Amino acid sequence: MKIKATMEDKMITFYRYFSLSLTSLMYLLNSMGPSDIYKFLIIILLCMFAPVFTFGYRRFRNRPQLLMLVVGMEMAGIILLTLFTGGYDSSFKLYVLNPVLIAAGSLSYYFGWSLLLSYIGIMVAFCYLFLNFSDQSFAAAALENGNLFLALVLTVIVMQMVNRMKRQREEANARTNETMEHIKSLYHIVETSSQHDFMNIGQVITDYVVKLTKLDKALFWFAKKSGEPAPQSRQTGWQQEEERFLFSELEKHEHEWRIQREPVFKSLPGLGDFLLMPVRMSTRFVGMIGVKLESAEGLEGRRWYIQQLMFLSELSAIILERHELGVIENRLIITNEQNRIADEMHDSVSQSLFGIVYATHSLKQTWRKMSDTQLEEQIELIHDSATKVAKELRITIYSLSSKKSGGSTWLGMVRSHLKSLSRLNDVEIELKITGDDFSLPYPYHKALFRIISEATGNAIRHGAARRVVVELSLKPTWIRLSISDDGVGFDTDLLWTESEDNTGGLGMKNMQYLTQSLGGEFQLSSSENAGTRILISIPVGVAELKNA
Repeated sequence: MKIKATMEDKMITFYRYFSLSLTSLMYLLNSMGPSDIYKFLIIILLCMFAPVFTFGYRRFRNRPQLLMLVVGMEMAGIILLTLFTGGYDSSFKLYVLNPVLIAAGSLSYYFGWSLLLSYIGIMVAFCYLFLNFSDQSFAAAALENGNLFLALVLTVIVMQMVNRMKRQREEANARTNETMEHIKSLYHIVETSSQHDFMNIGQVITDYVVKLTKLDKALFWFAKKSGEPAPQSRQTGWQQEEERFLFSELEKHEHEWRIQREPVFKSLPGLGDFLLMPVRMSTRFVGMIGVKLESAEGLEGRRWYIQQLMFLSELSAIILERHELGVIENRLIITNEQNRIADEMHDSVSQSLFGIVYATHSLKQTWRKMSDTQLEEQIELIHDSATKVAKELRITIYSLSSKKSGGSTWLGMVRSHLKSLSRLNDVEIELKITGDDFSLPYPYHKALFRIISEATGNAIRHGAARRVVVELSLKPTWIRLSISDDGVGFDTDLLWTESEDNTGGLGMKNMQYLTQSLGGEFQLSSSENAGTRILISIPVGVAELKNA
């Protein structure tokens, strides 16, 4: 199996072969010691083992226990090589930097120092006991190569500092990337929110608080609106029987929350310690977002939680304010449209109908006095007027319908989006549609578009699919949507359990929220190397009844 070498691997490999070449050359040029044949045999053995250990370091760099074993084996071999080629005078004493660098840069703090101290102890003890030809004291024997030992100690210190900074940077980058993925997913689901699934936003926010902070419990408590009942508060992590007690305790401090503008640490009796952040729109106080703190949490961790809650508080306020403005805007649009239609009806159809009614009433009073010719002319006039009214009414209806007027339709936008996605990613996307979306309410249009967009995007980005099939069946009472791909697939059990913190599961959660908000069912089937299929069934009208 070919293992891709990182820049760090390349640097270590370069140093290994450079140090091997240098120490081997010094060993050959040294006139002291065994014969040249013996020296050549040792160097050949070293050249044979060097690529083996190099491969071992690459192979086990993510498996610390096996890497420790390989480092220990190489260190033991180098100690034996150094002792039997002259001890302090051996040309290979600097070759020990290879395992020392690996231990200090890739393994634990304690293992690195244990390895180095073991090397120094064995070298000093052996040279004192067996190579102490001038009867030096133990301290003198230890200091004879003090510069080498000092260099090794400094190397370990520097490498461990570099390794620590590297880990901190990697952790910071991973946390930042994960946070950005969560934020993008959160923004995506916010974009999908409509009047019907608005109350899910509180639950979505608490779910994302848990994901961002890595804590077990979060809440979004909504305060009462003046003259209106409070929206339903939401939580993640508490048992159902604990929820009522939690929100009743928060409600007791409502006055305190309303005047609060900064993050607050609060201990609630029977519940524990909390970090709470007020959520304020430009016009009113909304509620509190909070997390339950763990007892062992340090100051740095709490600062991180405050940053996350401040961000989510501002985002929540923007979401809620945007929603309220959207509701008002929709009402104004509907009112203006109703007025426009009423004006059109009054100016054209209503006047014509009034004329027909008046002519019919007159005919009813005078038809007995009319000749057959006059009666026929009057009926023909009423018929022409009725035909004209029907024509005007048809024109008005056609002007209101994007489908009949030739404007852009929802299905046209779906086709255009999938066509662009297909071209941009060089993926075959097949769209199969049965039925008509003409009478489908707007919330269904919005949710279905987001689901199709999310599912096809996931199939391309995460599934590496080359072909995606979207099947949409629109009936007066039911909507059925199937999205399948030939991608790499995944273990669905891990998606909903072990990988809750994995950003790959957020898109699925988004689609599930959208489907459930419309009273539908969400089904997911997938397995590794067998593609993925999403099946959604939504009854038309259930969401309207539920939110009526």
